[in-house]
Order: sequence, then structure tokens, then C-alpha cells
Amino acid sequence: MPDLPVLRRLAAFKERLEAPGFDFGQWDGSEKLADGSTTMPYFSYSAEALELLGSMPIRVFDWTGWMKTEEAKSLLADYSRIALATPEQLTMLCTSLKRSDRFNEGTLAWAFESGLLLAIVRRAAALADE
Repeated sequence: MPDLPVLRRLAAFKERLEAPGFDFGQWDGSEKLADGSTTMPYFSYSAEALELLGSMPIRVFDWTGWMKTEEAKSLLADYSRIALATPEQLTMLCTSLKRSDRFNEGTLAWAFESGLLLAIVRRAAALADE
């Protein structure tokens, strides 16, 4: 279970994420090279996004198995449920998102764009204030 300092580091991003215009990054690549080949697209994170991602708690567990559970599915199906998530569930979500992005580039960009990261950060802030 993440300790209070970990949640506070994550919660520190609440105001920045809520502010309009937070720059998470952009897709780069897909460039045509002189030899006719094309580079693979990749996501370039902003410095602030890298700082945010570095503050997310991580733990070792079967994240792929957990993502198939009703618990995980319900949190991802309705972000309002994240407002009631436990510290353990936040850690599992953060771990799953970061690990998933290694296999499916763009997962973290999607999590930002969809509001999932903001919901996680807001819950971390609420837990840190308790």
C-alpha cells in the first residue's frame, strides 16, 4: 500500500492537471526517411508529464490479471468510482497504466486525454488530505 508521502507527491499535480492547457506531450515520428522507410510513431512526454509519471506509485503484482477483474473493470468503466478508490486500488491502477504503456504505446496519453489520470490525482489528493 502506498504511504502518505507517495500520495502527496501524486496529489501535488492536481492544480496543474486541472488548469487549462496542461501540456502532456505529443505524438512524434511517422517521418518518411530518404531511403523510403518510415519511422514508427512514438509519444513524446512533456517535462511536466514525465514528472507526473515519475510520481505515480508502482508495485509488483499480476497487473494483467488484475485488469481482467470486475474491480478493475468497474473503476475504468466509470471514473466517478475512482473517487472512492482505496490507496491500494490507486497503486494498482497506476502500475497497470504504466506497465500497459510499455506494450501499447499511447496508453498513458489516452489516460490523460480521457480524464483518468486527473481522476486518479484527485483521489490521491483527497486521501492525502484525510
